[in-house]
Amino acid sequence: MLKTVIILVCLMCWPAALFAAEPLIGWEGGRGTNTAIQVDGINGFLFTGKLYAVDSAVGSLDGTFGASIYGASTNPSAYNVRTVFLGEKNTVGIQIQNNTGGNLQLTSISFDYLAWFSNSPKTITLTYAYGDLDDPDNTVLQSVGGLGHDASWLSDYPDFDWTLENLSDYVLADGERATFELTATDAADENTSGAFDNIAVSGQRGNPPPFAAIETGVEKSEVTKMMSGAGLIYLWCPDAFYADGEIADIAKNVGIGALRWPGGTVVTVSHWDAFTGAWTDSWNPTYDIASGQPPENFMDLDEYLALIDQTGAEIMLGINMSSGKEWQRETEGVAEARALVQACKDRGYNVKYIYFDNESYHSGNGYNRDLDGDGESWTPASYAESFNLYAEAIKEVFPDAKLIANWINNVTGSAFQSAMETMLGIAGTNIDYVDIHWYWEWDNASWPLWKSELPMSRTSSSFSYKDSILYANNLFASLGYPNIRMVVLEWNLGPGPWQTDLAHSNFKTALMQTEMQMQFLQAGLDIGLIFALHNAPGGNPALENHVVRSGGSTSTALWMWLFSKAVGKTVVQASASIDGIYIVAVKGRQGELVAYLLNKTDSDRPIEFIIPGYQIDEIDEAWRFKDDGNGQGSLQKIGLWDVNGRKRTTLLANSLNMIGFNYLSNDVPNRPVIQVERTRAISESLLAGWHSAMGIGGDISAAGINALLWDSDSYGFDETVGSTDGSYGSADFGASSAAGAFVVRATNGMDEVGFQIENETGLPLCLEMVHFDYAPWWTSSPQDVALYYTFGNLSGVTNRTLINSVSGLSSSGNKLADYHDFDWSLSVLPDQVLEHGEKASFILRASNATEIWSNGAFDNIAVSGSTVSDASDSLVVSWRAETARKYTVVQSSSLLSNEWNTVSPIINGIPGDMSLSVLLESPGFYRLQVENP
Repeated sequence: MLKTVIILVCLMCWPAALFAAEPLIGWEGGRGTNTAIQVDGINGFLFTGKLYAVDSAVGSLDGTFGASIYGASTNPSAYNVRTVFLGEKNTVGIQIQNNTGGNLQLTSISFDYLAWFSNSPKTITLTYAYGDLDDPDNTVLQSVGGLGHDASWLSDYPDFDWTLENLSDYVLADGERATFELTATDAADENTSGAFDNIAVSGQRGNPPPFAAIETGVEKSEVTKMMSGAGLIYLWCPDAFYADGEIADIAKNVGIGALRWPGGTVVTVSHWDAFTGAWTDSWNPTYDIASGQPPENFMDLDEYLALIDQTGAEIMLGINMSSGKEWQRETEGVAEARALVQACKDRGYNVKYIYFDNESYHSGNGYNRDLDGDGESWTPASYAESFNLYAEAIKEVFPDAKLIANWINNVTGSAFQSAMETMLGIAGTNIDYVDIHWYWEWDNASWPLWKSELPMSRTSSSFSYKDSILYANNLFASLGYPNIRMVVLEWNLGPGPWQTDLAHSNFKTALMQTEMQMQFLQAGLDIGLIFALHNAPGGNPALENHVVRSGGSTSTALWMWLFSKAVGKTVVQASASIDGIYIVAVKGRQGELVAYLLNKTDSDRPIEFIIPGYQIDEIDEAWRFKDDGNGQGSLQKIGLWDVNGRKRTTLLANSLNMIGFNYLSNDVPNRPVIQVERTRAISESLLAGWHSAMGIGGDISAAGINALLWDSDSYGFDETVGSTDGSYGSADFGASSAAGAFVVRATNGMDEVGFQIENETGLPLCLEMVHFDYAPWWTSSPQDVALYYTFGNLSGVTNRTLINSVSGLSSSGNKLADYHDFDWSLSVLPDQVLEHGEKASFILRASNATEIWSNGAFDNIAVSGSTVSDASDSLVVSWRAETARKYTVVQSSSLLSNEWNTVSPIINGIPGDMSLSVLLESPGFYRLQVENP
């Protein structure tokens, strides 16, 4: 039996009658195929063999089939039933056959029935008798008893419209049929009659529309603000990165609810009162103090607490247990931990969440590295014993703090269960949470693999993240600790082919992350911290899976802003009717409702909302997170419309959608401080150059140029090597001849240096040339160099476009020497002009080495160019934006005037710094108009 069937079971079983339907076939006193209603492609038969009689002297006069289907005849004729010879005189049979050529969804049966006398049949029952539906024969669908009576044989009979909601299968494929029976019983006198009349079957031709079903009365769990948190790695947090407050403002705007500090693995080798800025342990007797970093290169306790104040995030404090264990200084370790929480208390902070060490099962953990050579490492028992020691000290300062243990991430495996039996048996009374770290499909993560998983599941497991969380919590309860719950203090995509796939984008990364976030919400996870708030300085902006980056927010920040609206609300039961569409819905205390829908398919999908018992008064906001064509992703407003009293919208392929219903009030936008600067033309000259620095800014940059260099795909920056000629390529723009260069070798992930130019001049900017020095140090070093455009806003230029290359370079024979000079024109590109706010990114790649460990180095990298038009007629207006606000620059000749003229297009805000170029009106005053979307 071939057909497409929607089988709705358990909490996904929703009434067929909720869909738009039409009367398909009906009878009003006729028998067999003598129908009163019959649409094309529908055949049927009314069986009268079990009736007492078809009586032409009686009938219902109301002119409707049931209560609402008009057009029934008021002429006499009805189906007389009585209980004499039970089963032979009290039943009317209704059969419907689908010959439409497609599917047919049955929604309801409507009819009239009257018991004529007090001793007539007072109970009526609807039964699915037999046919091609999957339900068992003789399935009772609905019944009602104790009916009243009326001796008026010709009158307005009571109306009945009964849904087919008790069927698990109510779809007939083409050629299939279903037979139903209406039966009258419960008569005081078996020879006294009642009558059925005006019988009709309703349904919907074709497949039912996909739907999102939400049960607001079935509450699951409250969404805490810590469900959208992030991790910090203290030595990735230089002071300069946070100096202007943009990072804090972005974190606050997108709802970062907790910040974990001082980091992950680094907490197991770090000492909060003597940070070194290095991945080495200063308690190691062989520690070299020269390997440390100056304080301005990392985030200390006071700087962390200042960030907490700026963002409003919850403190999530890490304790180092490994150093004390490894170097036999556990008493000092406990004292150090107590001093840390005491320092927070002395500064006026209440620390509620503390995690103990990190990945205590992993070889990278400080104790498990076994640098003292004693062969020892953490076991569940030793970890639990140390946990108790530290817990006692912490509780002396913060008795109500929630303490977090950690162990392996395969929560459904036998090893995890065994470890929990041991750990909880020793420290269960001190443990509040167990931390699990999840990086989806480590080494194998890719867009095609994600698309194939419906739903997304854990690495090498058939368990989804949702089911894994529920499993772990149930395990803790089964071991006698129902108060202990699982949390995730590190999560993200794992490394994999997505990092080298030229078709991949930051938007795809972000959309993949949203499914993990949705599963966490569905499972009622209390704490979920993405790793990390930002990458290390020098990270590749084309491979962002963090919240912020050098110079602004990321694609990830946009979906986090959407989910920030779930905080404080309660997850309610929700489901979608088709594979590849996933939904989470949350209900607020004032009755507001927010639904999140992920369309993981490659097709646009219409969707209909079914929310029984919930009246939609307003659609307050509706957003779609989609690919913007540049691979970064953007937020787009979407519309909803009414169909038969229910809301519908379209979910674009590969998009996350958020719809908010019945908000009590909308928040008031901030009016940001604006800066207005006159544009400054740049004659053909250096736009940005790097000879000793990575990250934001560069060693040299022109006014209005945001420059960024990343070396995460190189072998690293070496301060003892470099080109000595003092020029960027052969151009004399004043490069330093001091040592310092970006080392590369011909190994994937160690062979590239990337750089980016962003135009904030207010004028069109033409990129003319890329200048650089390069030398293979030895004859076995990489001898070929290529320049690529990798991504950005240049029109008609595809990612990874080759611009120029050279091969067979001679070696310098020395790491510190006069390197080869290169000045490569960008005129081969079809577009060289960046408009205000646009970016262009490039990489230099070295290859063709005879020894993979033999190095070369790039130095003195620069981009030259000029603005295209005169600067005298433009201004740059800059401000700190909030997500999705509508910003417009307006101008007036007087501050006292009520007439302000719009001088810019409306721009949708993204979290962080934004700017617009506008025409200069002189004299004039400018301000920023801010509106909710």
